[in-house]
Amino acid sequence: MFIYRVFNRAYRDYVHDAEILHALNIIVLSVVISTFFFTAQFGIALTGYASLLGAGEFAFGVISSLPVFAGLLQIPVSYFAQKSGKYKQLLIGGGIIQRSSWIIIAFIPYIFPVEQSRVWALIVLVTLGAMGGSFFAITHMTLMASVMPKDITGRFITTRQKVGNVVGLATGVCIAFLLDFIPGFLGYTFVFVIAGTTGLADILLYTGIKFSSIPKTEEGFSFAEGIKNCFTSSITRNFLFFWAFWFFVVNLTAPYFGLYAIDVLGLSFVNITIFGTIVAQTITFFIVSRWGVFLDRYGSKLMLLISTTIASLTISAWLFATPGNVIPLIVFNVFGGFFWCAVDACFVNMHITHTPTKQRPTTLAILAVSNAVAAAIALLTGGAFLETFSPIMYRLNLTFFGTPFDHFKLLFSIGILLRFIGISFLLPKLWNEKDMSVRESYAMAYDEFVYRVRYELSRLRIRR
Repeated sequence: MFIYRVFNRAYRDYVHDAEILHALNIIVLSVVISTFFFTAQFGIALTGYASLLGAGEFAFGVISSLPVFAGLLQIPVSYFAQKSGKYKQLLIGGGIIQRSSWIIIAFIPYIFPVEQSRVWALIVLVTLGAMGGSFFAITHMTLMASVMPKDITGRFITTRQKVGNVVGLATGVCIAFLLDFIPGFLGYTFVFVIAGTTGLADILLYTGIKFSSIPKTEEGFSFAEGIKNCFTSSITRNFLFFWAFWFFVVNLTAPYFGLYAIDVLGLSFVNITIFGTIVAQTITFFIVSRWGVFLDRYGSKLMLLISTTIASLTISAWLFATPGNVIPLIVFNVFGGFFWCAVDACFVNMHITHTPTKQRPTTLAILAVSNAVAAAIALLTGGAFLETFSPIMYRLNLTFFGTPFDHFKLLFSIGILLRFIGISFLLPKLWNEKDMSVRESYAMAYDEFVYRVRYELSRLRIRR
């Protein structure tokens, strides 16, 4: 199979253990099969479905935040996984619960006739799915960290992202067309049934992975000591603090971009997919491998500084948005396509480089929980903020460069400010896995860039 062999052709010279290579290929193939599930779960489908079921802005924030709180399960799951060694059973069992719950979600309108009960059913089932996802997340990341070759971590992570983006283009269009051309609840039923089914197929792939490469828990293992070490080690502590803050500021605004595009700008699902998802993922496809090489050479810190700064600036495009105008959406996703993938790659890479090998499941659980709590608080805060300031901003009737400045744009502006606070005060404290400072990394990257430009220009002159 082509996708299964993509890693072999790209990096087989670096990996000589057949079992590890097989596991890495499964992880890449998993992205292909699970992309539809995650696109439906976190994309415009959930936003539109929740709205159609009768959820308001605050209820949407609750629906988005309660599953995040389910991430608290990752602490006891990590403890049980390390003590029992049953990584495979936890991954498969949790994954089945996570994916099958979305098949039930597809039939909520037909099971519950009352609007209020439908919203509550959605909250319960999405939370149940997230609880199953907690079992899957810890075991999956532990497996990846244990088998991934350290010298090509960035390239493997970005290869996996690249494959996922290719499939994401097709699935995003498929979901958008289904929702636009099959009206009402029937379209959502099709989307979530397909999502749950492909998600279950993805879980079956992991039955073929041997977990013998995951380090066993040593005698005298202390879960409490593992938690304590997360905060006594400056490397791990700063890593945890930065990402918790980043998850807060991202989730304060990100879930409401789609809601703003649908409810205020009046854009269709196809508009959002073509000018949003497809634009961003096409650019990501061509650029993400470059970021992987950059990450392996210079480390996470410089790459994170560049990508978070520009990714934060892209939000300002929404401040110029007016109903029916797709230009801000295009600008937001063009620049986002270049830099969001770099932030994601740094996040995954730092799971491996900034966590101790012997206590990685515990550290990853603390990371997941702190990020989940931060995200949940942000989602609730964002929803409450919008409902509180909606009538206030309507009465004030403010404008910004000739466009209405409503409660959404006020929230987006606050999000931009908070992101730069984190970049200014928390990012500099991060440890760089490469033995060089940010200034040294920048100097080396700049020199290489100048060299490459001069080299390409000289080649052009020779051709002429």
